[in-house]
Amino acid sequence: MKSIFKTRARAAAIVSTLAGALTVGLAGSASASSVPAWQLQVCSHSIFQTNVYWNNGGFMGVPPGQCQTAYWQRTSASTYMVHVDAYVNNGGYIASADVNVAQGAGLASGGVTAPYLWSF
Repeated sequence: MKSIFKTRARAAAIVSTLAGALTVGLAGSASASSVPAWQLQVCSHSIFQTNVYWNNGGFMGVPPGQCQTAYWQRTSASTYMVHVDAYVNNGGYIASADVNVAQGAGLASGGVTAPYLWSF
């Protein structure tokens, strides 16, 4: 029982660290995204579904091994920040990120026992 607690605590620490890094770092890195402007692409590279919610009430459920894209209406703005929260399909929190969809943004989840999120 002791080792399970340590593993979970270690996984939680890793997820928290990644979430903090993504929340701080994604806004600047979104300009290097391979996703076209005014789109948010989310990929689930694992055995679980990734559910993402963004700040205007949007939701997207991405099945395991697939990618899906959400589209925003084009405007003249060069910055349109969207806050995204990601969860696995059983409700477990993965991470949050702030992305600039005006420049295109991509997020991917991975991992099996300790899911994580990264940008592309």
